Amino acid sequence: MIGALAAKTNFLASNGDARRALKENAISVNKEKVKEEYTITSNDLIANKYVLLQRGKKSYFLLNVE
Repeated sequence: MIGALAAKTNFLASNGDARRALKENAISVNKEKVKEEYTITSNDLIANKYVLLQRGKKSYFLLNVE
């Protein structure tokens, strides 16, 4: 989960920032809150291509999985 938030997408500034956000329960995948051990699977895909990441109420990121 941390790689999807920081290292690979630059949605969050760093891996530490991603860990803090996950501990604060501020991260959602497709509008559902997730924890640090969560793994994005094919069941999370929207239209077999996208995953919606969210931090807080106003910060969104659309992850394109190809």
